[in-house]
Amino acid sequence: MNLARGLERRLENLVDGASATVFKGRMHPVVIGSKVLRQLDFLVSDSVAGPQIPNDLVVALNPSDIDPDYDRRVLIRELEAVVRESAKENGWRLAGPVSIHVKTDPGIPRGVLGCTGTVTAGPLPAWSQLIADDGSAVLNIAMNRVLIGRGLDCDIRIANEQVSRHHAIIFLDQGSTKLSDLGSSNGTFVNHSRIAGDPLVLRPGDNVLLGDLSFTYRPVN
Repeated sequence: MNLARGLERRLENLVDGASATVFKGRMHPVVIGSKVLRQLDFLVSDSVAGPQIPNDLVVALNPSDIDPDYDRRVLIRELEAVVRESAKENGWRLAGPVSIHVKTDPGIPRGVLGCTGTVTAGPLPAWSQLIADDGSAVLNIAMNRVLIGRGLDCDIRIANEQVSRHHAIIFLDQGSTKLSDLGSSNGTFVNHSRIAGDPLVLRPGDNVLLGDLSFTYRPVN
């Protein structure tokens, strides 16, 4: 609910006083954003690192539902921000930057919004780091739901026999950074306590032990 209220505030701010004229008889941006938000639930798929949503999205509307003179770039920018926030809130993986394309299609009934998407890998800025205590490495956490392990398919690969092929996942969920062990042979420890069962919330400065490798967790502002 907090995410939905935040979406409403963002979209209402971007249209300001134009909503009564420009959007009269058309689909209001708040409605468009709410529909996109609901569509994301249907676009969730499984990945090796957990639930994932497409980051390259196409939003399709009837031409009569959106004013042709309205600057869609503003709407797109806010919708992209909403998708990123939704991924963080729900613990969904994004494999690359969020990109939204709004198109019109007369074959779509008025008042109906279609949303499709694909997963497109791409560079993302780091939002946190695991810093090796011996100074040998800095592991940048960029995607939400980052798979850490020895396997070639891991987002962060650690070539160490004490680290399992799929060892752990670090992710954002409901405003917190969480760490989950994937049944690794040598365990995942936070401040010397082994993670068992539910994911553990990470806090700045926490010690993270993966196998016999020791790291310090640090958010990136």
